[in-house]
Amino acid sequence: MIKMTMKYDEMDIFDRVLDFCDRNYIIDMEDKVPVFLCSIGAHLFNTVNKCSMCDFAPREGEEGYRFVIADCPLRHSEYPIYTPSSRIADTRIHIIMRGAKGSGKNVLIDLFCAEYTGLLWNTEGFNGIGFRTMIGSNSITEAGMFGSVNDEGQIIGRPLARELCGGFLCFEEFSSVSDANKKDHSIDMKNQLLTSLDSGRVNKGMRDGWVKYNTRYTVWGGTQHGRMDLESGLDRRFFIIDILMDAEKERLYKEAQNKQASMPPEERAYLASEIIDMRAWFIDRQMDIVMNPPKGVKFSQEFQDWVMKESVRSFESDLFRRLAIGYHMMKGEWEGGILDVQMDKRLETLLEQCLRMRRNVMDEDVHLIKTTFWDKDVPRSTLIKDVAKLITNNDYQSAKRWIDENLKQQIWFGEFTPRKEGRGRRGVVCRFGMPDLKSDNVNWGG
Repeated sequence: MIKMTMKYDEMDIFDRVLDFCDRNYIIDMEDKVPVFLCSIGAHLFNTVNKCSMCDFAPREGEEGYRFVIADCPLRHSEYPIYTPSSRIADTRIHIIMRGAKGSGKNVLIDLFCAEYTGLLWNTEGFNGIGFRTMIGSNSITEAGMFGSVNDEGQIIGRPLARELCGGFLCFEEFSSVSDANKKDHSIDMKNQLLTSLDSGRVNKGMRDGWVKYNTRYTVWGGTQHGRMDLESGLDRRFFIIDILMDAEKERLYKEAQNKQASMPPEERAYLASEIIDMRAWFIDRQMDIVMNPPKGVKFSQEFQDWVMKESVRSFESDLFRRLAIGYHMMKGEWEGGILDVQMDKRLETLLEQCLRMRRNVMDEDVHLIKTTFWDKDVPRSTLIKDVAKLITNNDYQSAKRWIDENLKQQIWFGEFTPRKEGRGRRGVVCRFGMPDLKSDNVNWGG
């Protein structure tokens, strides 16, 4: 039996995409699809804020000497509108999904960016209509991602970070990017990735010249539990989606596959028309925002109170602020003017869900170390070796940073130098356990 169709005017884009997933029997999307839609909205807000300064705009007299994006629908001449601390803020929401094999990571990427069927994909994406989208390769070098120079100092090839400026670059297995820096030819991959995801800057000094440009791409990727690597600041660049699997969800997946395989032709035709309609909606929303851009942004007191919660860490508050901006950029009909970020029920639920997923992932490693060494005194050198082995893929410098960033602020963790008579080296000892606040015998953190 064919479901009754729901007219476009009766729902906003959040409801419509979720309805599309439901009719396709794609399960467990309620707390994940909205994050991708908010990422698109935050991406559009970022272009309004930053794309008046474009490194790839055509310039008279330089034809043929530099890379040019001739027809970019996001380029404009307006002034920046969002400048906290008197700096032009970057509001892109990059997404990393963590899940087991078969948990649906690729389904989410394909939903938006698959060739021919993705909701953002279109044949003219690289010709000035809609968004540029690409699902990147499963093997990539630093030069392939950010570029290199020839003997004349010119950037050679087609680096993805430059080609996808203003668009969405997806990786079905993000470890192919994050692990590339372990190879001699791509040792600087992670540093370039950090700056390009944060501010958009790519800046490499090489023997024959410079690779230097600003890019506005947004990255979406997936990875498995054992390959999750968000140290060295990547955790502050990515919004985390945690896809959990259990026996019940396995059963639901198999039931959904049975229903997908037996879908009537009429329903398949309707869903194909929905893809076309929603693809047009995204292009229309993009052009509405470019032609009638927001003039500023104002956050409600209720939202500001939410980010002040103790469970939201200081460096995470800006990520959730971006999520709220993206939500209001995509919500309802576009009106322009001041973007008034109010805390409605759906946004509050989304924020709580995202915070819970982030805590599940970010605190998992802390919990592992805490339970492993609880109520023990461990030499710092030993702790560094164990953290490197368990968490940072045998990278000792990353292990030191991880301890500084994740353990030192915990009340149950302290470092001290034991009192020792006679000769010999006195190393730092790390103590796991609640301190005796009434005792002065141990100088915690000293």
